[in-house]
Amino acid sequence: MIKNSVVGMLMVLVGISASGSAQDSLKLQPKAVFGKEARVISYILDNNHYRKLRLNDSLSAAILDRYVDELDNSKSYFLASDVKSFARFKYSIDDLTRNENVNPAFEIYEVFAKRYSERMDYVMNNLIQKDFDFTVDEYYETDRDKESWAASKDELNEVWRKIIKSQALSLKLAGKKPEEITQALKTRYQRFIKSFSQFNADDVFNIYMNAITESYDPHTNYLSPKQSDLFKQQMSLSLEGIGAQLQAENDYTKVVKILPGGDAQKSGKVNVNDLIIGVGQGKEGEMVDVVG
Repeated sequence: MIKNSVVGMLMVLVGISASGSAQDSLKLQPKAVFGKEARVISYILDNNHYRKLRLNDSLSAAILDRYVDELDNSKSYFLASDVKSFARFKYSIDDLTRNENVNPAFEIYEVFAKRYSERMDYVMNNLIQKDFDFTVDEYYETDRDKESWAASKDELNEVWRKIIKSQALSLKLAGKKPEEITQALKTRYQRFIKSFSQFNADDVFNIYMNAITESYDPHTNYLSPKQSDLFKQQMSLSLEGIGAQLQAENDYTKVVKILPGGDAQKSGKVNVNDLIIGVGQGKEGEMVDVVG
């Protein structure tokens, strides 16, 4: 949601998106209305945002960095050469947006989709059935902000070997047998692949527009038509949770705060910094893997 004076205007604007056919969405090409929306929203932010920022070269560079980070915040898909090639947009996103051009979003996403497919192929064909040696003294840095972009596919292969080994070890420590570990990983990455295949042009535009709005302020967000509908539904319903504040951390959902009086606190079994790896319904319900 937009936490400033332009909330009303932007929530109206997001409703003007044309709903293209499924075939159009699968092509992941920008719709004509995207450029018009981007131009109008940037105008509103320039003239109404409380920080009084202007969409200029400096903000353009911040938008590019944020968009790349939104697509690959774990630095496990893009190569260093990919990121270097995106520099051609560093000081032009402001001008392109005013000219109703959102092509950078889709050109960068096209590269990401290619890299994502390469990674999933490598995982499914080379890693999920691998017999890992857990006696080897090696480390995987989960805070990928500290790492550089991989210089080659071989380097990415090594990153992903450690990712899958780490996930396999977590399953092993949870008491899973080797065949159960393989099946869990297979199911997990099949789910990732299926979810990714359902991504459409509106989703790409949504990420890009949020990269723009959040560059003005982290709490200024763009609501796509789908998100706007969900927001309205949530505001009209009485929702209950487990009494814990959660946030995404790489492939995991992390507990960052226990709310007083909630079910999580009453149970005494949920703690800050816990990682949620599965959910089930009731005491006898089957646990469903939710990593990723």
